[in-house]
Amino acid sequence: MAKFNKLSGALVAVALTVTLLPAAGVSAAQAEVKPAKKIENVTGTDQIIVKFAAGKSDVAQAVAEAHGASVKKTLSTGAKVLKVKNGKAEDVLAQLQADGNVEFAELDHIYSIDVTTPNDPSYGSQYHLPKIQANSAWDYQKGSTAVKIAIVDTGVDIQHPDLSSKIVAGYDFVNGDTNADDDQGHGTHCAGIATASTNNSTNGAGVDWNARIMPVKVLNSAGSGYTSDIEAGVRWAADNGAKVISMSLGGGSYSSTFQSAITYAWGKGAVIVAAAGNNGNTAVQYPANYSNVLSVAATTSTDAKASFSTYGTWVDVAAPGQSIYSTANGGGMTTMSGTSMATPVVAGVAGLVWARYGTSAAPSTIVNKITSTTDAISGTGSYWIYGRVNAYKAVTL
Repeated sequence: MAKFNKLSGALVAVALTVTLLPAAGVSAAQAEVKPAKKIENVTGTDQIIVKFAAGKSDVAQAVAEAHGASVKKTLSTGAKVLKVKNGKAEDVLAQLQADGNVEFAELDHIYSIDVTTPNDPSYGSQYHLPKIQANSAWDYQKGSTAVKIAIVDTGVDIQHPDLSSKIVAGYDFVNGDTNADDDQGHGTHCAGIATASTNNSTNGAGVDWNARIMPVKVLNSAGSGYTSDIEAGVRWAADNGAKVISMSLGGGSYSSTFQSAITYAWGKGAVIVAAAGNNGNTAVQYPANYSNVLSVAATTSTDAKASFSTYGTWVDVAAPGQSIYSTANGGGMTTMSGTSMATPVVAGVAGLVWARYGTSAAPSTIVNKITSTTDAISGTGSYWIYGRVNAYKAVTL
């Protein structure tokens, strides 16, 4: 059963690649000499757009040939696009601008899509980021420090060089203190996936570059914890300003106490994301199946359902979760697999969307934007409802 309203979305992609070069005057007698102007060919074009003077269009081919160029096409305005030899665009342009047959001539500059590539040395090993088009999303949105992502888990390595600068106050519900440091490693890995320090020449990248990390320790060193601690952690995170609550945990059965905590956090303005489970079947799991929770299945580098991932029409979205390279407890990086890894991918996307709309937006706005901009990969509609998340679409459409 779907737990969120589905909004329709459409993507319009525009790719621009053009190259043009100029044409020259037909004869010296006809040329009105104009001062040559050097135009820097910063985009490496080999084409020029030329508008011939009134009544001179018929000499376009002759002009082009005089300068070793050719007429490629005619634009709707009547201007001609000339193609020249590589590296000759500026020279031919200067000649055309001095030709009396030419009203104006300009380089046909090349435009390309902008894709941000962070300088983190391990970014190339993090396939999940380009898979969800995070690198394209970053051209439009890198996140906001006003957004706090609560990692409700085993804690977070608060000394990790790729996480330490982003940590805000947290709480340890296992030991009853404010030191929510990680003694297992799972939470640290999840935190890095969602929002590791990025473009800092250290380790890898996170989906959200700027969101803060709120460590909420509810699982012990063995990776287990009580419902009472987890629901308390959810409430605490909401009370302390978390805009995203990421729970890479599951088990047990329905709990009215836990559902009440989820409802409370949603009412406080938080988006709650939870792992669908790693049973490889359709068995419903909690907290993923609670109302107002965005449940997440795991996919591979080829957009197939990960063999271990729980799935079904009760699951909302999918995200990369197999062989995810992220921050390791004690420093460095390590690889883990699970819907536990897919969940913070979605949490990071939620952080970017929060930054797009501002923290005063309703959590339903954030969830609807994520679900309505997913990619309908194989399995959509049967393994999960909406599709695999797409960060670029979520911050642009």
